[in-house]
Amino acid sequence: MKDKYLLQFKKPYSYFGNELNSIHKIHNGKIKIAFIYPNLYEIGMSSLGFKILYHLMNSMPDVVAERAFAPLPDFESYLRKNNFPLFTLESHTPIKNFDLIAFSVQTCMDYTNILNILDLSHVNIHSNKREYPIVFAGGTSAYNPGSMSDFIDFFSLGEGEYQIPKIVEQFKQWDRKNKAELLQTLSEINSVYVPEIYPKNNKAKENKNINIKDIVPDLNNAPAPLKPIVPSGKTVLDKANVELFRGCTRGCRFCQAGIVYRPVREKSIKQIKYEAEEILKNTGYEELTFLSLSSSDYSHLDELIILAKELVEKYHVSIAVPSLRIDKFPVALGKMIVSQRVHTITFAIEAATKRLRNVINKTINEKDIFTTVKTASSLGFHTIKLYFIIGLPTETEEDIIAIPDLVRRIYSYAKKHKTTQKQFSIHLSINPFMPQPNTVFQWEKFGTIDDLYRKAKIIKEGLKGKQFKVNFANFKMNYIETILGRGDKNLSKVIETAWENGAKMDGWEEHFDLSLWENAFHKENINPNYYTSKIPLDRVLPWEHISCGVSKDFLKREYKKAMEGKTTDDCRNGKCEGCGLTDFFHCPALTKK
Repeated sequence: MKDKYLLQFKKPYSYFGNELNSIHKIHNGKIKIAFIYPNLYEIGMSSLGFKILYHLMNSMPDVVAERAFAPLPDFESYLRKNNFPLFTLESHTPIKNFDLIAFSVQTCMDYTNILNILDLSHVNIHSNKREYPIVFAGGTSAYNPGSMSDFIDFFSLGEGEYQIPKIVEQFKQWDRKNKAELLQTLSEINSVYVPEIYPKNNKAKENKNINIKDIVPDLNNAPAPLKPIVPSGKTVLDKANVELFRGCTRGCRFCQAGIVYRPVREKSIKQIKYEAEEILKNTGYEELTFLSLSSSDYSHLDELIILAKELVEKYHVSIAVPSLRIDKFPVALGKMIVSQRVHTITFAIEAATKRLRNVINKTINEKDIFTTVKTASSLGFHTIKLYFIIGLPTETEEDIIAIPDLVRRIYSYAKKHKTTQKQFSIHLSINPFMPQPNTVFQWEKFGTIDDLYRKAKIIKEGLKGKQFKVNFANFKMNYIETILGRGDKNLSKVIETAWENGAKMDGWEEHFDLSLWENAFHKENINPNYYTSKIPLDRVLPWEHISCGVSKDFLKREYKKAMEGKTTDDCRNGKCEGCGLTDFFHCPALTKK
């Protein structure tokens, strides 16, 4: 399709391609991979992982990888009306003409988008009715692949930098005649899960072949996009990104990322500097973000702050370091941030009482909180964003009432120490607890929607005044997200029915419609509350045949400690807690000791 015709649609840059640093390769004789982020362009092009794998695949001489994203409603209508297939950005080749279709799936709320994209591409959505092209998926959602197993040929588990070359090598050797033969060969890769080969009865205990993720052992030698694509339009994270480290061992018991991205692996200051300078020179970005799950825990933080100051002076950029802990807030970093005229700082407290913070292993106390609030306020920050979770295991009414009480005390204390004339304010983000696979609380229940809104009302009524801004998640969306996240093979037909009913873009509040899902559950005679209820500890879990390296025994031990209100130290500073990683991987935390 010619670019001039695309101008009639909203955000036409979502389909143009030809951005700065995009890669264009000749197709002839190469393995063609349509690399798809199943959401809008501005979401997918904000994903560092998506950028890493795009450049990795295109660095392989016998591979050409081209991007595609979920289209906006006006462009989808145009495609369907004219029976045109969805195409890639780089060459505008129909997706159906590629050898492999690879989805990067970071949230189960994109499941209906996957079906919609396949259908728009004129590719059969059902794996068993599709011989070619081959469809696979990776990303955090692959750790519980059951509910999408009717649609995806195979799942890539863990970090794609190591998996993609293995998959490509097997594909090169395939004669492209018998799909079953390829899937059988791929299933012999430990980090590849093929639903067709897994026992049909879905009983994990009967399958001795557990699939284990792949990881990059050394981030200093891992591929990094030094010439990342610069989007032609605005994206959610429109800035340069450099990864500090991967993994987290803080052990927050509700957190999936802290489990599935273990072990912790850091980049050296030398490597970070090299990547940052190359990216800034090759893109022209005016802001650089250092990414990790807990940036305060980077072991060379002092050197990183010195480097950040050097980059600011040399390239005239601003530096962002998100994911800072309130109990480990570096003053020097705070000064640097304020010097860039950034006056908002964000912290995740999660729970307002020490008892509940112990339960979730968020090992901070009020002294930590108020010390950092005083520091931030005196440095010149006049807005503090705080994250809290409601509906946590063992939560009581007192824990809910304590949230507005703590926030009011934080406000009073910060106001007392502020050094600017600006009105001080606190912004709250309230999210519900969602039990997720491969977490300590994976067996727990999801609170009812009505009760979550009742608790939200208590918090909001306790924080009246223009100095407080309280935002709540859409609990109806979180309800569906929990169901899909803990789903099994039986949910495949529910997902398909919901999509046929019109469900798509379920992660966007303006597109989400709970009734479409309720009707799908009713039609398929499946009780959705089965997936949000508490799970017995002895039940075989739908994702039990997929391993991220952390053992079920460890998760059970942590669950027992949580119910007793006991905490667990960060294993990088304390003793090894035997999470199970050493059965599969080298653990840098042990090497340090």
